[in-house]
Amino acid sequence: MKEETENNLFKRQDLFVFVRQTMCIAAMYPFGYYFNFSGIFSGLIRVLDVLYELFNYFVSVHIAALFMCTIYLNYGKGDLDFFVNCLIQTIIYSWMIAMKLYFRRFRPALLDEIMKYINEKYEPRSAIGFSYVTMDGSYRMSRLWIKTYVYCCYIGTIFWLALPIAYRDKSLPLACWYPFDYTEPGVYEVVFLLQAVGQIQVAATFASSSGLHMIFCILMSGQYDVLFCSLKNVLATSYVRMGVSLSEMRQFEAEQSVSDAEPSQYTFSLELQSPLEQLLQENPKSDDSPDFSRAFRDSFIRCVYHHRYIISVLKKMEQFYSPIWFLKIGEVTFLMCLVAFVSTKSTTANSFMRMVSLGQYLILVLYELFVICYFAEIVYQNSQRCGEALWRSPWQRHSREVRSYYMFFMLNSRKQFQLTAGKITNLNLERFRGTITTAFSFLTLLQKMDARG
Repeated sequence: MKEETENNLFKRQDLFVFVRQTMCIAAMYPFGYYFNFSGIFSGLIRVLDVLYELFNYFVSVHIAALFMCTIYLNYGKGDLDFFVNCLIQTIIYSWMIAMKLYFRRFRPALLDEIMKYINEKYEPRSAIGFSYVTMDGSYRMSRLWIKTYVYCCYIGTIFWLALPIAYRDKSLPLACWYPFDYTEPGVYEVVFLLQAVGQIQVAATFASSSGLHMIFCILMSGQYDVLFCSLKNVLATSYVRMGVSLSEMRQFEAEQSVSDAEPSQYTFSLELQSPLEQLLQENPKSDDSPDFSRAFRDSFIRCVYHHRYIISVLKKMEQFYSPIWFLKIGEVTFLMCLVAFVSTKSTTANSFMRMVSLGQYLILVLYELFVICYFAEIVYQNSQRCGEALWRSPWQRHSREVRSYYMFFMLNSRKQFQLTAGKITNLNLERFRGTITTAFSFLTLLQKMDARG
């Protein structure tokens, strides 16, 4: 039973099931991906897919257009609270439309390439050695974070749908102008339904765009954990391949444990110990067992290829996300400023529920920016640790043989990988703090404008 459990930990699987389903709900990914029909059924699935996408565009575009008309009709009337509220929704729905087009129509090939490349090439566990880590920890953490994030987005946006029910005044979740009387029986229900679909799409789209970025960062951090463990055990891996005696392996393990005493070396993974007897039984010494030079070269080259794989994935991530995160920083700055302004202005007797809703929007905007910056910084920190891992093995035993390999790897891993927004500003916690500071500077300016009338 224990062996079956361990084998399941190492089994290769699709790492993007939940977030891909969320993107399907947002029409950012074809739901035909999950159907393998052929012939007429395949054509029917494609038609339904296109119709669902067009329906989502219709809902998003018509709500954004109505808010633009509302802004135009109420411009200069002095109600800054209502004007800013409309501007918030216009920004949200405009961004949602842009994300749908970007993911589904502008760069779907690159998106598919990244997910397919990760699924096909990721290392499920580190190389054989005194200890090992698997992708189980980072995969479990990615599922926990994405589910929590998606559900928070749904709760935060759908909460607006409760306002008309609480007020019981035939109002709408989104207060915008309509060229007809939407309070008529039958018409009100249809308009309410379309706005409800729009709010669900807002949740799914925002959760998909930044949630996928979060999963990429967590999984690549998990791959860094696997690489870190493989690097520090690279000499042990070589000894196992050579088929050395148990007593020599015990001595070598004692030497490595001295230089590897630091706890909490991994971001998401749990380090497990490998029984020496089992390792040597699975890799017994034979006539064709390699000498140290060949065994070390083979073990080290695998680590080099793994490091190149991680860097190539991160470069693809940077290519896909860098342009939209540059715009995202500006969008989040204005949204935080506007939501905070409307929250401070909502002081009427019947505005408690609306203040709660606006507060949820503000929290979700901050949460999204934190997710983007925090996990980008984790990737950056992990990219600094590869060279450090090599020195955790008793390298002095074979300093002459391994020196050139170690120096080669250290030179190539010296440059840390930093995810950026438009290749202009780095994504990290400092960027998170800077965006909040900028947003509240604009808030102060907006409040002064409002005070002057």
